[in-house]
Amino acid sequence: MSKKVGQITNTWKQALEYIKQNNVDAAVETLDKCLLIVAMADENGTTELDGKSLELWKMRIWVKIEDLGVLPEANLGYETQDI
Repeated sequence: MSKKVGQITNTWKQALEYIKQNNVDAAVETLDKCLLIVAMADENGTTELDGKSLELWKMRIWVKIEDLGVLPEANLGYETQDI
């Protein structure tokens, strides 16, 4: 008997497949959909999706977006110095 999964898991798996294919644009778009699913669940007071906490889903999505290198450099208003 297979475990039933919902929209977040299916969307997450699709994003991972795009990443494997090195299709960054499609991966980012799909990860954006994951963020939307999580945001809507959070707004509705849900704390878990497909048996995983929203915090775990947020972390998973964030790490993949960072790994893809699509985030702009942050301008924090101060200069940094290499040590």
